[in-house]
Formats: sequence, structure tokens, C-alpha cells
Amino acid sequence: MKLTLSIPRTRPAHLANIPAPEGCELPLLQLTGADQTLIAERDPSVPVYHVNLPALEGEAEMDFEVSELDSADSATGIATSDADGKLDIEVAGSPFLTFHHTTNYPKPVINPILSPNGANMLREPMEAWGEGEHPWQRGLTLMQGAINGVDCWNERPDHPGFGHTTQDDISISHNPLSLLIESDNTWYEGDRPLMTDSRSYRLFGSSRNAVVLDITHTLKASHGAVTIGDTKEGGFLCIRVNPSMNANAEGHMGNAYGATDERGCWSLPSHWMDYYGPVGDETVGFAIFDNPQNFRYPTTWHVRGYGLFAPNCWMFKPDHHLPEGESLTFRWRVTVHTGDTGQADIANRFLDYVDGPRVEWE
Repeated sequence: MKLTLSIPRTRPAHLANIPAPEGCELPLLQLTGADQTLIAERDPSVPVYHVNLPALEGEAEMDFEVSELDSADSATGIATSDADGKLDIEVAGSPFLTFHHTTNYPKPVINPILSPNGANMLREPMEAWGEGEHPWQRGLTLMQGAINGVDCWNERPDHPGFGHTTQDDISISHNPLSLLIESDNTWYEGDRPLMTDSRSYRLFGSSRNAVVLDITHTLKASHGAVTIGDTKEGGFLCIRVNPSMNANAEGHMGNAYGATDERGCWSLPSHWMDYYGPVGDETVGFAIFDNPQNFRYPTTWHVRGYGLFAPNCWMFKPDHHLPEGESLTFRWRVTVHTGDTGQADIANRFLDYVDGPRVEWE
């Protein structure tokens, strides 16, 4: 098999998405040509291969001979340890994030996410069921405020009308280009199941200055029909940044249309959103990219000057009904970066995500 890649824009070395040839589900491909050998890793949920491309000029073409690859050593620089319901992840030899998946919290949560200098880019998690300002916004979570009329965003223990999420199982796999975490979860009101979901967190760790986290979230009407209501309390993906990054302090927010404050960003659609600011002696940020295949793309945003940051396609929209047995999938890319929006090249990184190389397979 042969592959020709055409590069639409001049780009530095970057992670690219390549459409898979029809019917090809091989997990790994070896691309040989242009005086180099590259590994292409298939996405398990969509017909796409991920590959780390070198720096290229716009409209450049690359020709490759393609062969099946049985296995390859991991080149991610990612290491993990899992104990007591906490999955600790290192990238490039330094701690990066911790994924909490026990019942100590009402929902699975990621916290911390650390800058290259080791500072937490997220607000420190408050006590589960605790008091304080929005204690349920305790890092990077998946939550929503209106599932069959149940509030699965706010938290009120043992109160009717409020929900929680329990992880049922988890798997972790190290791949040549990525670390993949997959989990199945059940959403409850009390002990009554509302729905289930499956989640995958795919971490690409080629550079500590721009770590890519692809999140796939599939909602499943496994316990009867599901109605997802009109609410600003969503989600599903939600990030609460370190207070030093807050836009009403020394931080900044910005969207694809150039808006740079809450008034210009909140409840309005955008293909991507970036939130950055100082943490210690660094400027760091999170960019979230909406996927063109997502429901109601481009999404509207629940983003606040006090540090909340969430793509929300539900606010001021009709309720969405998911019949029993059906599912709905969302995909987002989170880029954890150093520098501001321009220094991190967020606009072009979004194009890398949605408008990658042109391909011809033979």
C-alpha cells in the first residue's frame, strides 16, 4: 500500500490526523519514505490514524510505502502508576496529572494537571460534598445539570433530585504514540440508575509544552429513555482553572472569533476556546476544541471570569431526547499548553485537529 500526504499549511512538527483507507482497521502502520520512518496509530473510535509529522512547508507532498506493524515500543515518554483509586501519570519524566476514580468523590475527576514547573493548573479540589464556592467544580470532570430532570452538576448528598456518577470499570493501555484510559460509568439519583456512559482519555505526550488529551464521551440510554435538558450547568466536559488564571484576575479567555471576555464568550458559539494565565512564574493554559461531528457543533460555552470553562451545547436549546437503547457521542481535544493563545498557536492547532493532511491511498 502507498500513501501520499499533501500538507495544506506550513506547520512545525505536530500531531496529525490521517483518514484511514476504507476497510483498514489495522492498529499500527509503518510509513516509510522521505528519508524517515513514521508510526501511524489507529484511533479505536473513528477511522483515523494519528501520526507525528515533521516540520513541513505548505503544499508539500510526502510519499510513503505503508506496511502493517505488529508492535512498536512506546515513544510517548508517558509512565503510569495506579493505586488506591488514583492513576498518576508522568509525561517526559515529570508528574503531569492524577485521575481519581474512587467513590471518595461523587464523580470521577482529574486533579491536578501540572505545568512543566510542577504547579497545579487546576483549582485544588474541595472536600467531597463540601461547602464553599462551587465545590463540585473540582478539576477536569464530565457532568451535566439536567439528566431526566436530575441535577448531576451540583451536589447535595442524599437529596432527591441530585445525582452522582460511579465508575464501573477501567482499563489502561500504553501504545506507541499514546496512553489510553477507558472507563464505563453509571449515573444515579440515589440508587436509581439514570444512564450509563463510556469514556476514553487518550493522552499524547510528545511535548511537555503542548500535551494533547483527546476525550471521547458516549452517553447510553441503558436504563430507559434519557432527556438532556436546557441548562447552563453543563458540560459535559468541565474544567475549573487555578484561581491565579481566572479571567477576572490576571488570566484571559478567548474564542475563535476574537472575543476576550465573559460577555463576548459566555453562551455564544465557537469552534474552540482558550483559557490561560499565570501559575507561579509561568503562563499556561487550556484550549478545548469542539469536534465537527459533535451534536450542535460549534458548541456554545459556559465560561466564567471566576475560572469555569465548559463547552455546553444545551443552554437555551430545546431538550434532547435519547430513546432507550440509543447513544450519543461527543469528542473534544484538550491542549494543555505553555504561553498565551498566540504563543501556543491555538488557532493552527485547531486546524491540525479538524483539517489535516490531504491523503491518497493506493
